[in-house]
Amino acid sequence: MKKFVLYTLLMVLILTSCGSLEVTNNYDKSVDFKKFTTFSLFPWDTHNSKSINDYDKYTIINSIKNEMERRGYTYVEKDGDLIVSLFVILQNKTSYQAYTNHYGGYAGYGGGWGYYGSPWAYGYGWGPGYSSTTVQSTNYTQGTLIIDIFQLDDKKLIWQGIGSGEVIENLEERDRKLPKRISHVFRKFPIPKSKK
Repeated sequence: MKKFVLYTLLMVLILTSCGSLEVTNNYDKSVDFKKFTTFSLFPWDTHNSKSINDYDKYTIINSIKNEMERRGYTYVEKDGDLIVSLFVILQNKTSYQAYTNHYGGYAGYGGGWGYYGSPWAYGYGWGPGYSSTTVQSTNYTQGTLIIDIFQLDDKKLIWQGIGSGEVIENLEERDRKLPKRISHVFRKFPIPKSKK
């Protein structure tokens, strides 16, 4: 159990992508996931309510239920064969991008030695080049969703999925993409989901 917790914290630190969703999965290869038939949700962690609003909570819970049910498991209020726990972490981040513009030497016009035997002629020459670098910073919120699945009988952690990415500020876009992101976290679950 301690190894899983340590693994979780390590992955939270590693998965700091600004933009696309970063996902990692881990599960106990010795467990037969087909032997389970029901699942329940672990009571909602009050810490999560400090991070997300009620509507996002509703979307996350229903998306997780949908992912489990499409894999053949039946939701029950309590004492399911599997217990699903989730934890949300939000962190304020700043990303930096540097842009360098390099300007080559400039052309000049002036006196110099000529060509084809001309003792004196005017021509072009090159001056020194220069470059400038602009650093742009962007503030954003990094969201990490940790989904743990335990066996009810011995409370053993048998599957863990972590999704981490930039929180979508636009509410309509977030409402549309959040279920897809959760589905992405479940994409390597040992039992594939059925096609509707």
